[in-house]
Amino acid sequence: MVTARAARLATLTIGIAACVNIAIGVALAWRDPSRSTDLWTMYDWTRGWTAANARHYTGAHDAVDYPPNAIVVLSPLGLLPQWLVLPIWMALGAALAVAVPWLAIRCALPRSRRTVLPLLLVCCWTSTRTLLQFTPLSLALAFASALVADSRWLASGLLLGLALFKPHVAGPFALWAIVSGRLRVVAVAMAVVAGGIGAYAARTGENPIAVVQGYWPSLVQLYSGEQAMTGRTGIRESIAMAIADPGIADAVWIGASACVIVAAVWLVWRDRQRPLNDGGSAIPGLFCLCSLAAIYHNINNLILMLPAFLFLWFAADERGWPGRWLQIACLQLVLVVDIPTRFATLVPRPSLAAHLADHFDRLLVLACFVDVAMAWVAVSRRAAGAASAGDAAALPLAGAARSPR
Repeated sequence: MVTARAARLATLTIGIAACVNIAIGVALAWRDPSRSTDLWTMYDWTRGWTAANARHYTGAHDAVDYPPNAIVVLSPLGLLPQWLVLPIWMALGAALAVAVPWLAIRCALPRSRRTVLPLLLVCCWTSTRTLLQFTPLSLALAFASALVADSRWLASGLLLGLALFKPHVAGPFALWAIVSGRLRVVAVAMAVVAGGIGAYAARTGENPIAVVQGYWPSLVQLYSGEQAMTGRTGIRESIAMAIADPGIADAVWIGASACVIVAAVWLVWRDRQRPLNDGGSAIPGLFCLCSLAAIYHNINNLILMLPAFLFLWFAADERGWPGRWLQIACLQLVLVVDIPTRFATLVPRPSLAAHLADHFDRLLVLACFVDVAMAWVAVSRRAAGAASAGDAAALPLAGAARSPR
């Protein structure tokens, strides 16, 4: 039995670790220029669009992995003087390091639960990975959209549409909205995305359809063929290692990714409208894991495991399973340690240990998908059993109400 004093001491220790992690993230972002590469690239793109009507998708151009609406959503970045970009985005990143898990917890856990501990635990592994990235902003908007999806569908759609400036990050939440029947939210989000593309094209004097057509070759160049970017979480690299022909490897990758997504939709379909704070967070959690497995993601986007982490927390708290808490502890450990980076120089090469270390994040995502799926089935069946028992108990009462006195 854990005493109240021991619980407070453990929470304080984890809180200190979270603050240290955020401080380390700030220091690394300030001292390591490689961490701000995406930031400066987007700064150049947005400044070129706002100041010079630069065309990034038509004519001769380098491959652009962000969609046209992303340049519109992030265009305030291009209005800043260069010397202010890094400190402002660093401050925003530090704020989002706390805001993203807080929004996720508001979505995933009932308000009656204690939420400080999961918040601090998540802060121990987010900021050092994501401080200067755009993923936390997209994820914060997506969680905010999910939080108000039932009470303010118009605001939810606007937030989701803005979040889709990173489709592979916010896309799982759009899929959750579609599957759960929140079609008004999806319609507004699609209108926001279309409006962003239209605004980009209007500024550059182009046809929006031509802009979209120009974006497609960039995606093909970056994510298919022999030189495709594969990331550390996706299944494509494993498929490319097994199949020499790039065209066949691409076809198998697309087919396997589609099967993973279809499997996730099939798993959640029966109970697809379950509230997020009553176990329904498993649905976007599974879809986020699908995104990690199917699409290119770098190490920073492991923050997409946040919905799955919180659902497993919910499932463990709901039943008090010691084994489930052990799983959460192990997941927390590997997310903090970053196994592929830490073990890259510690294990001999070539060896099985080196191979497992290199592919650890990929295996972690797939294992977490199976774990969340099993926990979701248990939660869904338990809820269905409780509903059946309630209906059975209501039948005698209904009969008594109809019987004559």
